Amino acid sequence: MAYLYVFIDESGNYDWSNKGTRFVVITSLLTTDVTPGVLELYELKHNLIDLGMDIEYFHATEDRQAVRDRVFNILSTFANARVDSVVVEKRKAAPAVRSLDRFYPMMIENLLRYPFDPRGLDVQRFDKVFIFLDRASARQTEQEALKKGVKLYLARHLGKIPYVICMHQSASHPYLQLVDYMCWAIFKKWERGEQRPYDRVKSLIRREFPIFQAGYKDWY
Repeated sequence: MAYLYVFIDESGNYDWSNKGTRFVVITSLLTTDVTPGVLELYELKHNLIDLGMDIEYFHATEDRQAVRDRVFNILSTFANARVDSVVVEKRKAAPAVRSLDRFYPMMIENLLRYPFDPRGLDVQRFDKVFIFLDRASARQTEQEALKKGVKLYLARHLGKIPYVICMHQSASHPYLQLVDYMCWAIFKKWERGEQRPYDRVKSLIRREFPIFQAGYKDWY
């Protein structure tokens, strides 16, 4: 059986004003094998606990820089994972597309279009697709809107291929933690101009799409 695993995370917030983040970044990590890096992450976790750090799981925003460096070391060894990202400059998003019921379907369409295309991974060759979403990354309304957006996309593009959507805490799956790191690195590049974490993993990034970059109007 040929399985495709898709892990999705987001960075930024949905405050559509100058008080919020400048960007929202939605990132996917696709792989056919969810074993690379897992043992290394567990070894790192227990090594840090042995050194006196009570760490339950890895989360880029909260982890110390020394911990981030070691997680990025693990990610930089990946060879068979594909990362795609949609970058939303929020001030260029018209009010009509900000409702999460419209926003998420549009973003998921643009996020998965190329990796699912025959010129990408060609999703039609898989027997089943598993989608994992981070339950802790959003409020309940955002979680449901994101899940609905993913379902709408899959219904249009998978045909008869069965799929499973899992909305789990990132602590439950190493690859949700890894896509969190990838999304954080891309977000920091756009939001703060911090290039260093991005440079560690940019070889994994196949597509980074600033969806409203050509927008002629700033809405706030």
